[in-house]
Amino acid sequence: MGKIVTAGRITILLGKQQAITGERLSPRRLAERAGVPKDLVYRLDAGQARHIDLDSLARLCEALQCSLQDILVWEQEHGEPV
Repeated sequence: MGKIVTAGRITILLGKQQAITGERLSPRRLAERAGVPKDLVYRLDAGQARHIDLDSLARLCEALQCSLQDILVWEQEHGEPV
């Protein structure tokens, strides 16, 4: 059985955002901009979030100008993304 992983995804997306806009955005600032708890952003990036509000995910996607698949990745048992 596979699982949904988020570890490191926020860091990658923040790096892409910086490359595109030139603006350095910290996880704390991202949380403020998206209107979500900073703990959620840190838990997502650490791969420790278990229950995620869909509105919060939508706000993060909007703030990062990304899609849901960029944050939530389905991984097979052997560790490879689908």
